[in-house]
Amino acid sequence: MRRSQAAVEYLMMIGIVLLIIFLAMRLIQRTVNNASKNIENATQLILKELQKGINGSGG
Repeated sequence: MRRSQAAVEYLMMIGIVLLIIFLAMRLIQRTVNNASKNIENATQLILKELQKGINGSGG
């Protein structure tokens, strides 16, 4: 009885650890995706401003 109880407790601990790892990975993935979108938007804005500057100074 004691061994089976210990085995179940270890399995539950492993399951909880795996759940925490899964949730952490989802959080990291979300953060990276948001950062990627922000960088892409900033890059597009910079390119537009540079293009305006190039077109404005050429005349």
